[in-house]
Amino acid sequence: QITLKHGMSPLSPLAFVQYGNYNAIIRQNYEVGYHYVKLGLALMKQSPSRANDGQIIFNSAYTRMHVEPMQTSVEFFLDAFKTAMKSGATRNAMKCAFFYDVACFWAGKKLDELARSMKETIKQMRFHKNLVMISLMLPVVRVTLRMVGESAMPPQIGLMSASGDTHNEEDIADKIPAAMLGKHINECYEAFVFREFDKARDCAEKFISLQNQTMYSGSALYSRIFYFGLVSFWIGRETNSNRWIAR
Repeated sequence: QITLKHGMSPLSPLAFVQYGNYNAIIRQNYEVGYHYVKLGLALMKQSPSRANDGQIIFNSAYTRMHVEPMQTSVEFFLDAFKTAMKSGATRNAMKCAFFYDVACFWAGKKLDELARSMKETIKQMRFHKNLVMISLMLPVVRVTLRMVGESAMPPQIGLMSASGDTHNEEDIADKIPAAMLGKHINECYEAFVFREFDKARDCAEKFISLQNQTMYSGSALYSRIFYFGLVSFWIGRETNSNRWIAR
């Protein structure tokens, strides 16, 4: 609205990118959405703004992951992280790092490389005392470490601030639907990979219950929807439940 009323501003590229995300992800009109995302990025290059470029690149990655190969489009989260760090926007940078690692997990990045990246991200989050982002990230970190053969969490990973204060993960996650949904879906996927049926069914039921209560859809990553569908089909096949198979 500001752009339409007063003309272009440093925030205009972000507006075009967000409008592109709305068209692509919400309305599922990917061609139109992708067009506006590319327009926003082109405007950003014409009039770069250190204060806004990180957010613009970060938000553009959502639609690009739906149109471009996910294995390459996730790198825009990393570009956004570097840009945000250069501008001093550490909170946004930690958000970018979180989405980069999580997207790389679902995109099939080599697990040993991913585990190292996640440990470094957790380290930086602790330094910047961003405990909310740590609570969002811990579930997928646990799955990754187990898949590379590390059964226990290393001592440097946990909800501990840079000052040494300890915090209960559940207390933080309970207040954030996105954290709890992420916890349930990642534990559900972990149980599916290691064929732990009872755990998979329990986590899937918790995920559905919380999603219905909060009306929060969680991540826009279709990979999560795909794998949750696989788990639901597995549960339905084992229990002979058409309700689970339909999911």
